[in-house]
Amino acid sequence: MRLTALRPENPVAMMAAYGALRLLPGAELRWADTHPELRWEGDIVQGLARQLPDRRAAPEITALDDPRGMNIGGVAGYRRLAEQIPHEWLSSYAAEVDPTKVAKNDMGIAKTRLLLFSGKHKFVSAARELMDALAKLDLEDRLREALLGPWRYDTKAQAWGWDAASRDDTAAMAEAPSASKKLGVPGAYWLAWESMPLWQMVNGRTVGHGKRAWTYPTCAEWLSWDGLRALVMGREQMPQGEKQVFGVREWTAPILDTNSTGGKELGMARLSRDRSSPNRSHTGPRP
Repeated sequence: MRLTALRPENPVAMMAAYGALRLLPGAELRWADTHPELRWEGDIVQGLARQLPDRRAAPEITALDDPRGMNIGGVAGYRRLAEQIPHEWLSSYAAEVDPTKVAKNDMGIAKTRLLLFSGKHKFVSAARELMDALAKLDLEDRLREALLGPWRYDTKAQAWGWDAASRDDTAAMAEAPSASKKLGVPGAYWLAWESMPLWQMVNGRTVGHGKRAWTYPTCAEWLSWDGLRALVMGREQMPQGEKQVFGVREWTAPILDTNSTGGKELGMARLSRDRSSPNRSHTGPRP
């Protein structure tokens, strides 16, 4: 299936493609041109729709509201969660770090860089609310919208600041983006959420994230979920020649301020060409 609604420039669309791949056992995905292709032995839309009830009941969705240290009880709470939820989810939410490297109220926990909103926003609670709302809609219709388009933007939905196409002029808004839900594409946002295990915390930072931008790959060759994970985690160490052979492209999305309270959103990504760019992110120790 050619996923005609999804383009690599919009971070949430890239994440939706990868989340759909994760949810379908044995599926493969490639991004050979503007839109990705997803192949699977069954009906893709029906296969995804069947996953929603189990995903809503999964411990990584029910065991916590938000992964910030002050909300989970610091390192002790993090270690309790490690006994309840799969490692690939916990290590995408947060990581234990040297307490001197984070703010005091973070209590030795570094949160995912994909948690862009500040204040009272609850990262995981927002996913639960989204799934509950989606279950009340025509789910297969919303998934076809997500994958094939057009995106209608006719339903209030939380996108965590990942949908660059829904950015508003925040100066004209009555509330900060983190305090209100915009009209969005709930099926796409759910699929994007399901890509979270790709974005692991490495050395206390979400893979691909720098201070000002997030860099992520697409690949022209067919990849399984495991293959995609290997690409995301190994992208920075991959020789340029291999990237060219496999059709790996790297996209860099700016991280933009949205209001005076520290909230942020992702902007539209551009194809990365200059590896020496000051926006280039890394997952290793800072120099």
